[in-house]
Amino acid sequence: MPSVAVLYRVSTKKQARKQRRLLENDESLPVQAAVIKEFVARHPDWTVVKEYVEEISAFKFSKDDRDIIQQVIRDAMNGVFDILLVFKSDRLSRRAFEYPMILWTLQQSGVTVISVADGGKVLNMKDQPEKLMRFVEGWQSETESINTSIRVKEAMQKLAEKGVWSGGRPPYGFRLSERRTGPALEIHEPEAAVIKEMVRLYLEEGFGSKRIAAVLNEKGVRTREGRLWTDTRVRQILQNPIIAGLPAYGRTRPGNTPKSRVRKAKGCWTDLSSYTIPRDENGNPRPVPEYQIIPLETWLRLVEKMKQMNSGGAAVRAGAAPSTALLTGFLVCGHCGRTFKSSSGLCRPDRNGVRKRRRVYKCVTHDQIGGGNKICSGQGSYVQHKIDNVFLKELETFLKRVDPEDLLRYVEIKESRAAVEASMLRKTLEAEARKTRKVLDAWTKRLEDYFAAPENSLYSEDYLAARVKEARDKLNRLEAELLSLNQQVAAHARRRTDLAAFARRAAEWWDVFLEAPVEVKKRMLSQIIEKVVVYRDRIEIHYCIDLREFIARTEEKPIRFKVQAAL
Repeated sequence: MPSVAVLYRVSTKKQARKQRRLLENDESLPVQAAVIKEFVARHPDWTVVKEYVEEISAFKFSKDDRDIIQQVIRDAMNGVFDILLVFKSDRLSRRAFEYPMILWTLQQSGVTVISVADGGKVLNMKDQPEKLMRFVEGWQSETESINTSIRVKEAMQKLAEKGVWSGGRPPYGFRLSERRTGPALEIHEPEAAVIKEMVRLYLEEGFGSKRIAAVLNEKGVRTREGRLWTDTRVRQILQNPIIAGLPAYGRTRPGNTPKSRVRKAKGCWTDLSSYTIPRDENGNPRPVPEYQIIPLETWLRLVEKMKQMNSGGAAVRAGAAPSTALLTGFLVCGHCGRTFKSSSGLCRPDRNGVRKRRRVYKCVTHDQIGGGNKICSGQGSYVQHKIDNVFLKELETFLKRVDPEDLLRYVEIKESRAAVEASMLRKTLEAEARKTRKVLDAWTKRLEDYFAAPENSLYSEDYLAARVKEARDKLNRLEAELLSLNQQVAAHARRRTDLAAFARRAAEWWDVFLEAPVEVKKRMLSQIIEKVVVYRDRIEIHYCIDLREFIARTEEKPIRFKVQAAL
């Protein structure tokens, strides 16, 4: 009796959530299920053992980024099913080269793939003509997706020109409308009141975005996600033209991952000519009354003031000295646990009243969160060269206690021990996985025998299904542990390699370090430094665990795991 699995795919989660409203769509999930159910009914000897529902694009996402298709492939390789039914062939992939590769992998696992909507066509890859046909099908699906993407973009631009919101997560100040007619969004009054207060503070009180964030935080107002306000979040909300009744299309571009979107260059954020908005017959902005939280004239004054303030900051940054920050990426605030950024600040006036600029390390809590000084009890900034000097002095003292030959020998011993331990653990896990795989196969066979002749089985269907699930879950857990172990071994090996490289060059390491440019110094420090914690009165240098342990074992009096130095 062939075991059958079914793969459904809908384009978006929104489509899956609104199945009942999409029954007229011949590719909605309920319609797919009905067609496939009817197809299965024509084969009484088939048994559906598993169903998969995928809710992401098979064009934007590769198979490696699609958890469901990866689960389908794993189950096929484990013999969970013999036949895979798909509504259409493009449910597997909409990429020309990827589609035949998925089919080939399933076929190598002994699985037959059938496209139900194509008249029950078997998607074989047994000979060259069939392989060519599968590639052509993948190419056609990819081309169709590209053309669809172009049509969607054009349609979205036309809708934006009419003042229709282009979709996505509702911006701050709005929520999805429950009305079946009219605009898709409606103003959310509590959030709109916060926006109006932001605008008032900016234009009437002369507050900057960070000070506005501090005011909101002190009042107990939080973002939609329940977080503290930052100056960046305030600016993002105020720069969105939708608060002036202008839903915009084209303010973002694709990011580095299929799901991500990033904002375009800063100059485009408030430039109405750089994206699509509703306009009148003369080309002037035409606000949508239902979306207007503040008047357009007020918003234009707001962004103009933002531009002026930003240009002043840009001029200051342009005249500042290049960053020489050595410890960014290592430096952590001992009071709030957040990192430091490099910046420039003005010194106190000298005898002649002149204030010079200097480089500083700024705690990001103080720098980015409104009212951050009330959240973090540490200093907001530290003079960069003072921190660097204390760190370098302590680092030099520490390195003088390291014997290069002893360290290299120690690293090699530790590496060999770790490799042996990892190998033993890997063998144990692999043996347990093989044993569990046999148990899974045995229970799966009993379940198949039950479906063939229930009256001859010693176990009930529920009991057999529970044993199969228990064995499969254990096997998945063991495979995950093996994967995690391999990743840990790889990370461990990289760390050992770094320490070995340091040990081989320890005699000259300090001299090379002093002469190297800042970026090279940072890479060298990453070999031996874990982090540097800064308090008001001291810093703590946390060395890599192996180096700390080495020093502790080779000295009569073990040192602490962290080295403190007074500021």
